[in-house]
Amino acid sequence: MTVCLNSGKGVSVVSMNKQNTAAYDLSLFEPESKKKNSDKEKLSENKNDSKVIKLDTDNSQKSQRRRHNPLVIMVISLLTIAVAAVSAFIVYNNVVINELNEKILSSNKIIENQTNLEAQYQLKIDSKLTSDIVQDYAENKLGMTQVQNAQKEFVELADGDQGKVVREDGKDSVFDSMGKLFNFS
Repeated sequence: MTVCLNSGKGVSVVSMNKQNTAAYDLSLFEPESKKKNSDKEKLSENKNDSKVIKLDTDNSQKSQRRRHNPLVIMVISLLTIAVAAVSAFIVYNNVVINELNEKILSSNKIIENQTNLEAQYQLKIDSKLTSDIVQDYAENKLGMTQVQNAQKEFVELADGDQGKVVREDGKDSVFDSMGKLFNFS
């Protein structure tokens, strides 16, 4: 087995005994193109019996380069943009909903405060205007007196309440004219 070591100055090849290094055979994990290159290296090694092999780096880099289809790149880019736009739209809508919820909460607090103020003012009014205070004010300041039974006069109605509809004959109501428009017979 042959192991290539790159020390920064050049590539060096170290050959090992196959009996002792069977567990370390890394050529099983190399791609096909590298296996072909390693076969060429072995042949050149056997010919020259030198321990340094020069590798052709241009061919290995060209085979490893991946060619991208522009249509696939465009579709992936458009999908990415669409996902980003939908995500931005969702975030924007959540922000708007949050702002509206904050406005609703602040309005509810204002309504609650106003309701409390109304209850406080109503209690103050009720405490200041009791029936005794109103009666005293009417008798002393306005000169009014309470109604006595002699001042009361009862009136009786004959046969209960009656209602009569008065309508001029020449004019129809708005509803009558609308009814005539929709009546096709």
